[in-house]
Amino acid sequence: MFKKILVAIDPSEYSSNAVPTAIEVAKRFEAEVFVVHVHEHDRGRTIAFPLMTTDDAEKLVNDAVQTVRAAGVSAAGVVFHGFVGEVPERIVEVAKEQGSDLIVMGSRGLSDVAGAFLGSVAHKVIRLAHVAVLVDRTEHPLELATAGAGATTAVF
Repeated sequence: MFKKILVAIDPSEYSSNAVPTAIEVAKRFEAEVFVVHVHEHDRGRTIAFPLMTTDDAEKLVNDAVQTVRAAGVSAAGVVFHGFVGEVPERIVEVAKEQGSDLIVMGSRGLSDVAGAFLGSVAHKVIRLAHVAVLVDRTEHPLELATAGAGATTAVF
């Protein structure tokens, strides 16, 4: 059913749930995982400046890719650049470019009204996506427990 999973991450606690969730889905469907982080830049009057360092953005993606690979799932990842407010569009665009058939991301789990009012990235991705979107709304990051050689399972 799912062969190419795009997992969108950011440095938030809520986003940390997305990687273990993507791993579990990928294992069940023998899918590949593509990790993406949209490195946001805020627009100043004359310049655009990043909201986190490029090194931090690269480390975020590299760490996630290593986590996925350590779980025995094929993975790659990349940092894309975008302005504040353009993140959902970039996530959906990358999913199309990668041929993804599922987008996985974390969320705080705000109500529809609160999420729409605050401009939730997850809400916008759901509206714009051409494929299924799995939003993990777990309150606390998942812990990975290793059971035997190379077996990794999510503990809720």
